[in-house]
Amino acid sequence: QNANRLDVQLLRKSMTRHETGLFLLPRPVDLMEAEYISNESLAHVLTLMKECFTHLIIDLSKSYNELDKIAMESSNRILLLTQLDLPCLRNAVRMLMNFDESDELKEKVQVVVNRSGFEAGQISLKKATETLNRDIFFQIPNDFRTMVDCRNNGVPLVIQSSRAAITNAFRRLAEEVTHSTNEPIVIPDVTSVSHLGWKRFWPGVQQ
Repeated sequence: QNANRLDVQLLRKSMTRHETGLFLLPRPVDLMEAEYISNESLAHVLTLMKECFTHLIIDLSKSYNELDKIAMESSNRILLLTQLDLPCLRNAVRMLMNFDESDELKEKVQVVVNRSGFEAGQISLKKATETLNRDIFFQIPNDFRTMVDCRNNGVPLVIQSSRAAITNAFRRLAEEVTHSTNEPIVIPDVTSVSHLGWKRFWPGVQQ
């Protein structure tokens, strides 16, 4: 409700700083407070955050509402996360059709496949590409156990499982989104992954 009076200094005080150097703007404690977030307030907060940080990562809701659209319009790149099963791909097609109606959004969207390599019931990448009518920009390997452990312990992958294949995939993804390339890429070989580019997001981690 006081977003319009928010400045850079107050914004930083409102954020939580992780030991790795990453800053997090938490969601409202009372979910009902989300109803008071206006389009203008969100746009103002995003403008201030762009003044404070070199990179912003916005985790949108599972719905597609007006606030999500404002966040996407303010972004340089949109990563559409999906899985290789029929319900997920069907929803991804619907989202892409909606994005294609907006000249401001359609060129920003890139498809990321989550839980790649989970064989049970998965549709092939070739079929998925044909269905989406888009190249797959990136694949995140399936590692359910590692992700559950990190989530339950409240510890980031880069700390708890720094050498896991899924962690190295996120490192490579971080490198890719800091560059302008739109070329599709595959799951990286663990031995060939650079360990520098991803640290732009975590300034507290030594290079």
